[in-house]
Formats: sequence, structure tokens, C-alpha cells
Amino acid sequence: MSSSTAAREFNKQIATALNSMIKVILEFEYPTHYYVGRFIGIDLSHTICLDNTRNEKKRKLGKVFIQGNKWVSFVIEGEPFPMDDLATRLRKVLPGESIQISDNNSISVLGGKIIITEKGVEGRGPTAERIQKVFDAFIADLES
Repeated sequence: MSSSTAAREFNKQIATALNSMIKVILEFEYPTHYYVGRFIGIDLSHTICLDNTRNEKKRKLGKVFIQGNKWVSFVIEGEPFPMDDLATRLRKVLPGESIQISDNNSISVLGGKIIITEKGVEGRGPTAERIQKVFDAFIADLES
């Protein structure tokens, strides 16, 4: 394989990764310092642009540009759980309740008495049962 063919193939693989969720490992405090976000761009100096980004401490950062000489590697991750969409659906069913999304991508209802994560609903009572039904329907819609 010639170097120009290899370069074309490399660029093709980078293009297929665009709009994917990726985890970028930084050279600073390797391998514990990283960002996870939607890969929306790369330039000739290998500066990467991520959107909807979180760092290793789960802090939301929005759009982040990482210089090409600052990252070690990146890995394509799965799609994040659409917690915002689930919260929107819950607000329709529980319009008077305080529904808050936390930085660790979970939802708190009734001041933390009911917690919803991508794994399920933690809590008891009639409100938790209603939330469980909404959660089950939401998961069924995601899978279909």
C-alpha cells in the first residue's frame, strides 16, 4: 500500500468518525485526563473540536478545541443516554414536580427521593411507579 493510499484511507476513517461521541485522552496526566464529546471537526494540525463535551469529572464544558499536540489518542464511544429527552417526557406526565438533571447524567424528582439513571428508577411510591412506566416506554421507544 502506498503512503498516499494509506493517507486517503486514514482520512476516510476520520471522516466516518465525525459526529460520533469520542473520548479524547490528553497527554496531561495521561491516561486519567480526558474529554468525551461529539466529534465535529479536525484540522490539518490535528486540532480536534468537540461539542456537548464533559471532562473526566463529568463537568459540562460545551464546545472544546484540543490542540493536536495535546492529545494522545481518541476512541469512538457509544451514544450517551438521552437524559434530556427523558426529562422532557417526564415533565409532561409530572407537570407540577421539580425534575432536575444533574451533572452525572441522572434525573432527580421530589428533591432526590426518586433518582432516574440510564439503568432504571430508584425510589418507592405511586410517583416512582408512574415514572417507571414512563421510563419503560421511553426505553422501548429507544430500542425500536
